[in-house]
Amino acid sequence: MKRTVLFIAALMLALGACAPAATPTAAPVATEAPAAKPVHIVLFVPWTEDVWYIAAIKGAQARADELGVQLDVYDGSNKVETQLQQFDTALSSNPDAIVLSSVDPATMIPSIEKAADLGIKTVVYDRPIYATTKLDALLVLDTANMGQMQGQAIVDYLTQKNGSPKGKVIRVYGDLADTWVTGISEGWDPFMAQYPDITILKAMSGAWAPDLASANVEQLLTANPDVDAIVMDSDWLASGIITYLKSNYDPVGGANHIFVIGDGGMPEGLQYIRDGYMDMTINNPVPDFVGAAIEVAYKLANGETLPTQWVEEGKPWSPAPITMNTPTTDKPYAGPVLNMGNFIVDKTNVDDPSYWGNMATQ
Repeated sequence: MKRTVLFIAALMLALGACAPAATPTAAPVATEAPAAKPVHIVLFVPWTEDVWYIAAIKGAQARADELGVQLDVYDGSNKVETQLQQFDTALSSNPDAIVLSSVDPATMIPSIEKAADLGIKTVVYDRPIYATTKLDALLVLDTANMGQMQGQAIVDYLTQKNGSPKGKVIRVYGDLADTWVTGISEGWDPFMAQYPDITILKAMSGAWAPDLASANVEQLLTANPDVDAIVMDSDWLASGIITYLKSNYDPVGGANHIFVIGDGGMPEGLQYIRDGYMDMTINNPVPDFVGAAIEVAYKLANGETLPTQWVEEGKPWSPAPITMNTPTTDKPYAGPVLNMGNFIVDKTNVDDPSYWGNMATQ
């Protein structure tokens, strides 16, 4: 019996020795998930001869970098046909969203609707478009409020100078077909209508031509030597006017000074304030404004809902309300509108480095 047990034990040992060794199981190889495709946004500016749009591009690129957005930029060279062709080119790249300021807003409506049919979000900034239901969001600078701010500054100045709101003022108009100009008028006209003792003289500039604006202002000043103030729809129009004032009138504080208000906060406008020949300008927060347009497009492309106000701590315009537009028959757009405010720049704060007009010269 003992021998049998020993034999079985020996047999088991032998079989164990002859069995093939177990193959070790390979550990699973860790693989990284593919990187998420960045949101692709296309930005359109009407032209880049105006430094306003250079600042707009800088603001857009800075926000795109913060968000990890792939940003393409198109300059329309102030030509409708060029921008229409660029829009079609952009659509062929299948972007997630388009951020648009139009050379001519009315002509871009079919392009916006084409983008919507392709599932591409469109956000309009600067030059508003209301005549379509296929726009996804609209950002505006409160141009009506600009007109009111300019009007209030005129009333305050004339009251201080003449004892009551009475006097003579030249308004230098931009292109009458530009929504920027019509927006300013929506604030300026009803505000100034409250003051019948203030005479408003009109100087036209055609299609934003500074030389034409200057010539018309010189004619009005010659015919009306008692003009108290000049208000401009944009600092862009000021160059020839300021040159004329420097040759014929005093700077701020002089007895023969004409009170001058600009609009836009452009680099040259800020310099005219430093020189003493422009008293103030209405500053547009351009980089923040277009940066917000990029972020709105980013949120919409990701399926996010927009908040009821746009907040950026420490900014003089913050918070900016976001409201739903009330549609009309000729303006059927019923989507969100972000309305960003503006603020006055004068000799007390002209050197603030955060203003886009100062940033543009750095």
